[in-house]
Amino acid sequence: MPRLIVFAGLPASGKSTLGRALAERTGAVWLRIDSMDEAIRASGTAPADLLDWTYRAARAVAADNLALGRDVIADCVNDWQAARDGWDAAAARVGAEVLWLEVVCSDIDEHRRRVETRVSDIPGQTPPDWAAVSGREYHTWTRDRVVIDTAHRSLPDCIDQALGAVAGGAAA
Repeated sequence: MPRLIVFAGLPASGKSTLGRALAERTGAVWLRIDSMDEAIRASGTAPADLLDWTYRAARAVAADNLALGRDVIADCVNDWQAARDGWDAAAARVGAEVLWLEVVCSDIDEHRRRVETRVSDIPGQTPPDWAAVSGREYHTWTRDRVVIDTAHRSLPDCIDQALGAVAGGAAA
């Protein structure tokens, strides 16, 4: 059964780093919302606020790949309950399993340092500043998930935790 592996967490927590590594290790399709946002903005016709446009497009592409039997990694903030519900619905439409991985950086000073020193690898993207990240509304979780705390942990340790969750389907 194909699996939708959904990363969630605030900017600069480590989602994309882990998502990319997990895709490399597993061969899953990696859908990175930030890349899609910038591609849409580059058209010159999109509004400044894309609302849920990118999430909707990414869910459609995810469902197409899941229907082909491919595992998919969705890499996005997923801060609102409606966003999370949308991923669950996309997987349910094609009979795929969903695994949620919430990436956090529990050390506020470390998280702020990451935000303030972050350089985007996506052409045209300006990463959010600390005020935008720390002031973001982030809904409480109501579903099972694996929490990966990247504060003061090595990247290989975090990747191993993500791989273990994918192998075991474990939730915390």
